[in-house]
Amino acid sequence: MSVAVIGDWDADGIVAAAQFVYTQETLGAFPLRGRVHVDLIPSGPRGFRDKVLGRCWEHLIIVDIPFTADVQAGLEDLESRCKFDLYYFDHHDTTARNKGLLEGKFKALVIVGPHSTSHLVRSFLEKMGIKLTPRLRQFIEAVDYIEGGPRLHNNSEGAIKIVVSMSKRLNITKSQEEWQKFVRWLASPIPFDELELALGRDAPEIITESLRTSKEADEELREIAMNFAISAKRVGFVRLVDARGKWAGRGASALASAIHKTVKEPVVLLVSKDDGTTLVIVRSSRGEAERIVRHLFDSGVVEDKGGHQNIAIARLSKGVSVAELEKVLLRASLLMNRDNL
Repeated sequence: MSVAVIGDWDADGIVAAAQFVYTQETLGAFPLRGRVHVDLIPSGPRGFRDKVLGRCWEHLIIVDIPFTADVQAGLEDLESRCKFDLYYFDHHDTTARNKGLLEGKFKALVIVGPHSTSHLVRSFLEKMGIKLTPRLRQFIEAVDYIEGGPRLHNNSEGAIKIVVSMSKRLNITKSQEEWQKFVRWLASPIPFDELELALGRDAPEIITESLRTSKEADEELREIAMNFAISAKRVGFVRLVDARGKWAGRGASALASAIHKTVKEPVVLLVSKDDGTTLVIVRSSRGEAERIVRHLFDSGVVEDKGGHQNIAIARLSKGVSVAELEKVLLRASLLMNRDNL
């Protein structure tokens, strides 16, 4: 019997995937009875089809990946070659809107909701009577916090710092091997010293390296963000930064966050992808990002949207100009200001 977990590259995807590795490999409790090795694959919605091409598992768990046309194409390819049970855990609204399709076409068990995917997985497993380790529970709460949830008593600075550094490092490296190492470290049943962790000790090399990379990336991005902030164009209550042709590095979402910290206002960042498409990345602090991207999507100027309350990503629709995007952003600003009155 074979089991695979495909999860997003970010901290939420890592922590959600780790829960299933612990549940299957250590407890032998879900989705199969008995300990079975889990294949671990990081992926975003874009490129999902390539990650599953030519492969087959009897049980497939997808976590924190918005359901898009590319994801559907990948699942259809799998379905044409093999029979599998599908479990889909996600908090993005595109997945919630397609819950019926996933349940009907792919006979999937779909768990969606407004909380982080890690939170949804924890609730599902606990309802089955599965008890998670203190390590996993602490990192689930850390993910909840960085996703905009409350800061609970168990949230340590160390755990929050580590989940942020994981996302930043993988945003830069896009290393499947490192993603797998992060997942398996979190899934370990061995207790760790919370104080030592907070001080940056009692951590494997991959964690220490991610903390170092995160610090270096922050320092490098700070100056770059300052330059982009100076040229940012005000559109309604957001700052629009067109970095196409000016930014070729990985970590565009980290750049958007750095610009947001500099201007202290919601930021809309445009960056080019290798395939010639334009990504629209929105970064905010009070949940505006998700609402802005939803409005852009409903207006038809972006597609394949995903992300979270304070950082949302979509692809600029083919043929849409920056001037058209600005008009919709301005309209979104007016509507959101009116709703807040």
